[in-house]
Amino acid sequence: MSNLFYIQLLTSFLVGGIVIALLSFLVERADKKIAGIILSLPSTAVISYIFIAWTISPEAVGAIAPASLATCGSTIIFTTVYIYLAKIKLSKIKSICLSLIGALLVWFLLSVPLAVYKLDNIIIGFLLYFITICIAYYFLTIKNQEQKSSDLLTYTTSQKIGRAIIAGLIISLSVFLSKIINPFWGGIFSGFPAAFSSTFLILHWYYGSHMLFKVAKTMPIGSLVYIPFIIASHWTYPAFGIFGGTIFAYFFALVAFFALIKLQNKKHLS
Repeated sequence: MSNLFYIQLLTSFLVGGIVIALLSFLVERADKKIAGIILSLPSTAVISYIFIAWTISPEAVGAIAPASLATCGSTIIFTTVYIYLAKIKLSKIKSICLSLIGALLVWFLLSVPLAVYKLDNIIIGFLLYFITICIAYYFLTIKNQEQKSSDLLTYTTSQKIGRAIIAGLIISLSVFLSKIINPFWGGIFSGFPAAFSSTFLILHWYYGSHMLFKVAKTMPIGSLVYIPFIIASHWTYPAFGIFGGTIFAYFFALVAFFALIKLQNKKHLS
């Protein structure tokens, strides 16, 4: 491996950590009615895509977008499994360990085959996402009887740093695997629930499982913000390169984001 690749890995770690730290800042100050939507903004995927395009090629990003799309479904199932396992009456440490390990196991079982079989069909990727999001919507939104909280959550400096480090490592891993094995491994790890898992650990430890249900209530709908970015990336990166591909793809994500915020505010007022 060249010195340039090591520089790319280090840069991806630093940039990814900073982006997640900024996302934590936004979630901390946001109304919890929209926190789940903010958490669903493309973050690790964006940074991973940029660096995968840099280390390999923009065309590689277009190829892995279908696998990333299906992985988004795996991530929302991760959320569902985590918060329902958190309901089991155990000591705090045992509950966190069970929830995290169980949810991660399910995520790996659903995601790894996507890389092994190199899913590159955008329609199949979308269908897999659609099936999983319907399951998650039932359990997280319809069946979830917790009222959405408008309380503001605060994170300590060490918690923010911890989240940033975890996210930076995941992004670096996605870039590393893309280069060493093949881009599809980077594609699934670009969808690794780094932001969700680090947030859940903090909420679980300091606020309990009931807060997880309050925050997760909008996550299935919030994932609709993430999907336009992934689908658009399938075409924008090969067509416009790293910078143009990122800007155009994220534009679609922002359109979905503000549309959902507006819809959420209307529901709140009514």
